[in-house]
Amino acid sequence: MNNVKDTAFVVAEFRAEENEEAVPLYIDNVVKIWLNEETKTAADRIAQNSPAAKEMIKLRTKYFDDVLSNQVLAGCKQVVILGSGLDTRAARINGEKVKYFEIDDRATLQLKESTLKANKVPANVCYIPGDYVKDGLISLLKRSEFDFEIPTYFLWEGNTTLLAKTDVISVLEQIRDNLINFRLSFDYMSEKVISRTTGDRELNDYIDRYESTYAPWITGFENIATLAEELNLKPIENFSTAELHKQYRPRRVLESNIFNFYFVCTLENAE
Repeated sequence: MNNVKDTAFVVAEFRAEENEEAVPLYIDNVVKIWLNEETKTAADRIAQNSPAAKEMIKLRTKYFDDVLSNQVLAGCKQVVILGSGLDTRAARINGEKVKYFEIDDRATLQLKESTLKANKVPANVCYIPGDYVKDGLISLLKRSEFDFEIPTYFLWEGNTTLLAKTDVISVLEQIRDNLINFRLSFDYMSEKVISRTTGDRELNDYIDRYESTYAPWITGFENIATLAEELNLKPIENFSTAELHKQYRPRRVLESNIFNFYFVCTLENAE
């Protein structure tokens, strides 16, 4: 565990907490196999400084689960998860004859694979150790049994804000240039948040606290439709997490203005 990023365990703790809800947005009975008092302490520290962080993670988990389930029902045969961390979807949302490909650093994937096996949790997944930015996403996929000709769903969760904008665009271009039948979902932050130009001092303070205990936010996008058009991609959905919160938690008050600036979206090839 010492060789795996703390962020993977923190995100896992936040996801797991939803299981305790009276009416949970999703059920993840797998994630608990990686959690202990140490991971709980780390997650509590983040939550104290940035209480909205865990709710944003739960909302995006629900959204991505739903999109993935719909893609499987529509006939998707492959799922690629970039920077997968301790994602459990290969064990939770299998679908018939669907193959998962997970890309992350070797230590994370080794821990994941060994723990799933030790707990007898089945998952139809191919683990691809590597850095999809430095090593190249397509180069990594070519090392596996990935089929570039069949319908594929790409899930890119919790990554784009931490990467340089040129790297984010490069990943999108690689997918666009090498696959025809695909859909891609990812989350992103408004550029106004990154540049501290929302005009909300409390939000700026929130971001400072979050970054001091988690990770700096580097990249944001202001108009996903414009980005998609520039890359010859087609936006299918684009929701703020404030909109998701209203849909999923209609009786709860938003904890922070940050939800209005944090988004999830799904794109596909425009051709």
